[in-house]
Amino acid sequence: MREREESEFTVLENKTIGRNFSMFRKLRDRKAMEVAEQLGIKEATYTKYERGESKITVDLIQKVAEFLNVDPIQMITAQPGNIIEHLTNSPFSISGNVRANYADKNQTEVMMKMMETMMQMNEAIRKILEGK
Repeated sequence: MREREESEFTVLENKTIGRNFSMFRKLRDRKAMEVAEQLGIKEATYTKYERGESKITVDLIQKVAEFLNVDPIQMITAQPGNIIEHLTNSPFSISGNVRANYADKNQTEVMMKMMETMMQMNEAIRKILEGK
C-alpha cells in the first residue's frame, strides 16, 4: 500500500512540474521543439514531461530551468493557478478555474507581456541586490 501511495504522489508532482515546464516555456515564447533540442531529446519525449506522463528528475528540472532562465525552485513550487504571485511576489493570483483559451486573445497577450516584464524586473532587482 505504501508503494502505491508514493507512486501516486510522484505522478501528481510530475503533472504539476510538467505544467510548470509548459507555462514557463510559453512565458519565454519558446517552442517545445527548442527545449527538446537543448536537452538532446525528441520533441515527443519532451512533451510527455510537460503532460506529466514521464518521470521528471532533478537533473531535468535544472536543465529546463537553465534554458528558460527560471529559478529551478519555481519550476517545482509554482502552482499554475498562482503563478503571478510567484513571479511578482504580490498577493494577486489567478483562480485555478480560469482557462487561458477562454480569455480574449488580446487580454492573454497583455497578461503574458506583463508577466514577462515582471520576471525581467525581478531578475534585474536580484542582480542589483547580489551586486552583479
